[in-house]
Amino acid sequence: MMQLGAWRSSDEEKRLLRLRVSSLGKALESQRKARQKLEQENKNLVKDLEEAQKTIKQLEGEKDKLQRQSDRYRSMIFKQKTKRAAEEDKKAVVFKSLLKEKRKRGGQKGHKGYGRKKPEQVDEVLRIYLTRCPHCTTEIARSHTVENHIVEDIPQLEEVRSRVVCYETEVQWCRHCRKVIRGKAVGIIPGSRLGLNTLLYVLLQKYVSRSSWEIIEKNLKIFYGLKVSRGALVDMMHRVRKWLGPKYQELLEAIQSSPVKYADETSWRVENIAYWLWGFFTEQHAFYTVEESRGKGVPWKVLSSSHPQDVLVRDDYGGYTKLPLMHQSCWAHLLRNSHEESVYPNASSEVIKLHEKLKSMFDEISEILKKPFDLEKRQKEHERFLQMIMKIIGSKYQHEDVKKIQTRISNQKANLLTALIKENVPLTNNLAERAIRPLVVIRKISGGSKSQNGASTLAVIMSILQTLNLQNKPLIPSLKESILNSL
Repeated sequence: MMQLGAWRSSDEEKRLLRLRVSSLGKALESQRKARQKLEQENKNLVKDLEEAQKTIKQLEGEKDKLQRQSDRYRSMIFKQKTKRAAEEDKKAVVFKSLLKEKRKRGGQKGHKGYGRKKPEQVDEVLRIYLTRCPHCTTEIARSHTVENHIVEDIPQLEEVRSRVVCYETEVQWCRHCRKVIRGKAVGIIPGSRLGLNTLLYVLLQKYVSRSSWEIIEKNLKIFYGLKVSRGALVDMMHRVRKWLGPKYQELLEAIQSSPVKYADETSWRVENIAYWLWGFFTEQHAFYTVEESRGKGVPWKVLSSSHPQDVLVRDDYGGYTKLPLMHQSCWAHLLRNSHEESVYPNASSEVIKLHEKLKSMFDEISEILKKPFDLEKRQKEHERFLQMIMKIIGSKYQHEDVKKIQTRISNQKANLLTALIKENVPLTNNLAERAIRPLVVIRKISGGSKSQNGASTLAVIMSILQTLNLQNKPLIPSLKESILNSL
């Protein structure tokens, strides 16, 4: 029999089911929203993780770069010993331990001496003799036997003083021309109270000895009793720049017409503002200029008039790339960079192998350049080495360190091999590196130039001095001649 209390109508069941469905629907919607929220949070977390990984990778790259720089600077100060040197040190320690007595410092017994050589010319001979014995005061006779002692010295400082000369120029009358005429003194600077020797002393002290204006001013007063203000010294050098201006322009023309030329640049400061000092050279000439820009416009202005078959030896700075002449990229820069990558503690085997291959190529090309120039043979060698370079460029390397070197080679390509098909072209830019070094030393001492005028004066005078150095000419006579010819 059916129990009445347990019975429900169908409408009631429908109502309860609707309530249940509605409740489940709300729960489902709530779960759906929670799931969407979690998915969004998950996406945000994934995005944050990717950014964090990129940041970590970037920081690791910067750390790696800083570590390499640190290792490079450390190697400049504390050079690591080679394996051979380390073995020799070990042998030396063992050898010393076997010696009974400690090895004395300096040259050892049997060592060839390197004393100061005797001067080729003797300016004065002084005979030293006694008339009485210093022990018993007995009168003694002169002797023909002598012992020579040659001494090379500078003049006594108390006696070295400036010479004051008054040039009395006669005012004369020419009866034929019916004009007043005056003679002209030789070897003096017109309108100047200071002589040519003083000018040369200041120039050499400033640009060769790299002394400051303060020191030059003091030296003139201490050693020569000559009091000159710093302003007068600076103005003196500006006048020299004007006199040597035509010679400076001749140097530029000589470099432009040379079949092989070199270029390099370094930072400079003018009035504490960043400028650039550019240097352009041949085997016999030097030309410096201080410019505001390191852009391609500077080398274009200097070298664009060169012949298209001329060769520019340079580093891989992009400012030279589009100059309308042939290029020889510096192997020293390439090998230096590949060496730095290969000696790094975490260097890949790929970069080590590539460095060894580049060294081998450099040595082989260097040997070829030592042989007499034969264009037909050189062209064959050029083609062979170009194929080797293109193979390096086309290789699928896996590591970042070797890809950096590959990119440098890819940027240069055949520019690394111009020396093979052009006569008297070196593989490195060492000439320009050495020629610009004196300016780097001046920059480290002085910090740069205090004015545009001073920068221009520096460029002109240093161009003349470096040219005389490259030509192995006597410095003082050549400078004196150049200045007197321009007056």
